Amino acid sequence: MKKLIFIIIIILVVSSSFFLKTKFNKNASSDFDFTSNETVNLSELVKTRLDSAPPPNVIILLADDLGWADVGYRGSDINTPNIDRLAKEGMRLERFYATPFCTPTRAALMTARDPIKLGAAHAVFMAWDNAGISPTERFMPEDFKKAGYQTAMVGKWHLGHTIEQHTPNARGFDHFYGHFNTDVLYFDHTFAGGHDFQVNGKPVDHAGEYATDIHGNQASHYIENIRNPDKPFFLYVPFLAPHSPMEAKEEDKSKYPSRLDTPLHPAKTYAAMVDSLDQAIGDILESLDSQGITDNTIVLFFSDNGGYYNFGGVNEPLRGGKLETYEGGVRVNAVLRWPDVLPSNSVNENVVSVLDVYPSLMTAAGISASYKKKIDGLDRWNAIIGNDKRERGEPLIFTSNVPIYNQFKYGVLDERWKLVQSVNHKRRTTEVITELFDVWSDPNEVNDISQKHPDLVMRLIKVLDKRLAKHPVGGQYVKIQPHPGWRAPNDYADVVIPAEQVKEEMWEGFSPIATTVLQQTHKEIGRIKYD
Repeated sequence: MKKLIFIIIIILVVSSSFFLKTKFNKNASSDFDFTSNETVNLSELVKTRLDSAPPPNVIILLADDLGWADVGYRGSDINTPNIDRLAKEGMRLERFYATPFCTPTRAALMTARDPIKLGAAHAVFMAWDNAGISPTERFMPEDFKKAGYQTAMVGKWHLGHTIEQHTPNARGFDHFYGHFNTDVLYFDHTFAGGHDFQVNGKPVDHAGEYATDIHGNQASHYIENIRNPDKPFFLYVPFLAPHSPMEAKEEDKSKYPSRLDTPLHPAKTYAAMVDSLDQAIGDILESLDSQGITDNTIVLFFSDNGGYYNFGGVNEPLRGGKLETYEGGVRVNAVLRWPDVLPSNSVNENVVSVLDVYPSLMTAAGISASYKKKIDGLDRWNAIIGNDKRERGEPLIFTSNVPIYNQFKYGVLDERWKLVQSVNHKRRTTEVITELFDVWSDPNEVNDISQKHPDLVMRLIKVLDKRLAKHPVGGQYVKIQPHPGWRAPNDYADVVIPAEQVKEEMWEGFSPIATTVLQQTHKEIGRIKYD
């Protein structure tokens, strides 16, 4: 009998079945102990839902610039009992990858398409840009809506705002309460002097109220008062916190007397912003409890990228942070809770990308997706419930052209191998730094092994180059400041060009001959025509 058990274990390991480290913690403390060496087959812990069970509600909670080490369950001094509650009652996705900064993570989440193809990978959409994700792309809430779900969004959009086709209400959201731009001031809700808070296209005034509180309150209000309780709902809550501008309520700052604010490292304010974020998440979780729908609601929490050290974020022991392609910039905190199905207090180390969220949630909710184009995300639901390999099987590409216009940071994650490359186009020379890491044995990227594996380095560089060639020539590059002629509108909600005043089809470019000649000239530098 012992021999048979041993053989079964060997077969499972060799076949790369996923194993879950799990320890059930009876203490109320947020200090989690996931150090147990006990391993069990995750699929045995996943609960089976009855065919007659109602469709699950789905909530995505997106933090902005949250550091890897800045949550209670990792030992932070920042008070995050509600994020810790999600971890205790759900599953920590410990190998969850986003992108190095805001816009591409949101684009990948909403479309399951590689942001490089969307022209949205290198830099963010700023208030002075007229860019946005092409209206020909399909967004996740559109499929939830098609399946009979109510759809709502509360928070920061950052995917286009100058034409109606780019706005949330045109991308599948029945209800939108939030702001188009990033860096909106927390108390007066302006960016570059223009007001940016609205409900479904109409300006709304919350002067003096803290933005994170508004996000939490409005999400709770939707759950308790707006939605139809007879229908499932999809709710997307992309918080601004703890992204700059670095502003916090005094009562929250007072909780962290040992932390100090400096001009280049506002540690106290940052902690207060994360604290406020956690409070808002707590309000949302309490609304689910009060409505009696906690068990049948999928809640996914993650950060859009790693923390930014200069603003207080801490990613250690991971290397690097926001705007970089080291693990600290792209490997982020993520928790998935669904009490009806997933085991509590569990850790999943399968690789999951933000690209994979859309198709994976489709499977979890039992919805047949209707993608318009071939997606780059993979359905990783089986990996989440323990019936698939830990590796994705497809490489992940990371890129950043922020904040310096002539510098690019690249990354390629292919199974255990991670290529990190920095390219600095100086005025008359180009400096290239190339590193290679084994992130399974060296997750903190301490040991550069590029000299030992030159063939592997070249293979990954070719993968990177092939992917970068798909970026549209007119795609987004960093514009950290506006053109001197740009001026902000009085209210961003008032200057969206209505759909009927916008051409339905995109401009195909110059004449076919000119376009062909341009593509031949550019070769693989970028795409002249979209798709």
